[in-house]
Amino acid sequence: MTAAPSIFLDTNILKASVDSRLALLPRHEKITWGDRDFEIEVHSPVRVNQNTKFLAQGNHERFQDTVALRYIAAFAKERKIALLTHEEVIFELMGLPRATGGKMFYGAPISKVPGPIQYSRIIFDGSGEDHQYEFLCQIQHPRFKELQRICGAYQGIGKPPHRNQLLDAFHILCAEHASASYFVTLDNKLIRMLTKRQTPVTAVTPITPKQLLITLVTRRPTWLWSFWREKRRLAKSGRRLELAVQDASDEWVD
Repeated sequence: MTAAPSIFLDTNILKASVDSRLALLPRHEKITWGDRDFEIEVHSPVRVNQNTKFLAQGNHERFQDTVALRYIAAFAKERKIALLTHEEVIFELMGLPRATGGKMFYGAPISKVPGPIQYSRIIFDGSGEDHQYEFLCQIQHPRFKELQRICGAYQGIGKPPHRNQLLDAFHILCAEHASASYFVTLDNKLIRMLTKRQTPVTAVTPITPKQLLITLVTRRPTWLWSFWREKRRLAKSGRRLELAVQDASDEWVD
């Protein structure tokens, strides 16, 4: 039996999957009490999709990438693929705005894989210090050093590495260590950095969500049934992903 394709999720993928966050939208209403009018603030429950910013920017391709995440999650729920991540990805996610709300990645099963380096450290101590960056700067793993150069983190002797690219390099290192088939990300620049050479620089295939979805379905046409099941489920839910804000009054429980 062929093993399920394993897919390592980048931090920006987990953040983009928060596309149906429940929030309270304030608005002002006028009421009359006796012979006087008052203005009060009331709150209505809504579903918020942060990814519609891409539509506002005219970046329809990137918006389609975010929609593809729901179908990737559906495949994972049916155990057709295996989703992977690492605790450093989760730690980075914790520091991002609008990165939480509801079940992570639509409730699909995600395995937290060990990295090539075993360690223990303080995650958060309230000091405001960037412990993650400091920790990663201290790692002397040879492959990690090589990936820093490939990803653009290395800036020269005596110069601190770029933070974002340093995280990219470590995430790729963890994906390699887990023998992941794909590294799915919304970072087109990172994909270009990893694929610009004729000789592959990593055994993990960096890919966008939409391209991953196309690849999976093209190689396994029967998976289209799962795709259409999720599409019907989304249609029945009434959720319209192209709307930045959608009323959720019928979901509200007193």
